[in-house]
Amino acid sequence: MKKFVQRDRKKILSILVNSFEGNKSVDFVVGKSEARRRILMEYSLENCLENGEVYLSDNGKSCVLIKYSDRKRKPFNLWIWDLKLAFKGIGISRISKVVKRESSIEAVQPKEPFLYVWFIGVQPEHQGKGEGSKLLKSILNLAQDKKLPICLETSTPRNFKWYENFGFSVYASSSQFGFPFFFYRKDL
Repeated sequence: MKKFVQRDRKKILSILVNSFEGNKSVDFVVGKSEARRRILMEYSLENCLENGEVYLSDNGKSCVLIKYSDRKRKPFNLWIWDLKLAFKGIGISRISKVVKRESSIEAVQPKEPFLYVWFIGVQPEHQGKGEGSKLLKSILNLAQDKKLPICLETSTPRNFKWYENFGFSVYASSSQFGFPFFFYRKDL
């Protein structure tokens, strides 16, 4: 996997927008609109560039957005992105339920530092062919080098077994969003 460079921006956003179409958790936040999903992914990319790392697979078919839980920098540009996400991505009518959702997620997350896999995406036509597994192995190596546990959430049933096969275990779950939502962790 290779670290983000500006020329990869469009490719990364395309992967994320396409691979999260129909995702219950993403739809809960921004609805089913591709334009709103793009705003969420742009916001997430900017946030991870400031407070984590962004990687693209060597073949350009998958990517991952990582945040470090102990980094909470909020420069002016992220405040602008917060407003854009709120008004153009989430929409005024959903802001309160999305804020409640985010607060409930943060309340469950560990208090000690961890590597947070915010989004891992594979172009739909390449899913189920080992792309995501290669990327996840690289993330595991990164976390091991940094001596950090990895945490993530998923609402996608086909991903449950996949994460468990890599040694992740469920440490919490919720159905308060109208669908099963699982919190996974792997200690290295």
